[in-house]
Amino acid sequence: MNILIIDDHPLTCQGLAALLSATQPDARVQNAYSAEQAHAALQRLPTPDWVFLDINLPEDPGHRFFHSLCATHWIDRTVLISAGADHTLIRTALAAGARGFIPKTAEPDIVLQGFQTVLSGEFYLPPDLSDLLRTHPVALDAQRKLSPRLQQVQTYLLRGASNKVIARDLELSAHTVKEYVSSVLAFHGVTSRLELVLKLNDPP
Repeated sequence: MNILIIDDHPLTCQGLAALLSATQPDARVQNAYSAEQAHAALQRLPTPDWVFLDINLPEDPGHRFFHSLCATHWIDRTVLISAGADHTLIRTALAAGARGFIPKTAEPDIVLQGFQTVLSGEFYLPPDLSDLLRTHPVALDAQRKLSPRLQQVQTYLLRGASNKVIARDLELSAHTVKEYVSSVLAFHGVTSRLELVLKLNDPP
């Protein structure tokens, strides 16, 4: 498993790298301390299987690298890390397909729990931040901000389609469908398909 950690703090990078290397079988971790280094690392072989991204790189106050990553397939394999939970950036990443958010202040066991949740195909948000998405409602046109693929999955969910049907019709693996369903639910701040249907079908 190739992992790329993007963070401007060497100590954070090295600490997270040591934790992942010690607990993930065959983990090979590389660090990037700037957006420029991160861009170069994404072009090298072997390419990362997972990316841990600090969403607040000081050299990139406009979050240009973050937004560029959201427009690529890399976002499907990205876990956000940050000292603070910016719900706007998290929503943007979720809409593009990011896999989770882990605060830098989290204890090691929480970091590992979060990553294992992501590896299982679910979106991860720490329990103490679980209200974050619920307390910042999605705009009425939020579904148009989802990536095209997530919009497709959302349409199937609103029709009541099973994961098996979604996988068959969209020619996706069962694991990928599980990831996409998890992202759609997390984006809307709900925990079940029923909640999603009720929320999106509620009158304005």
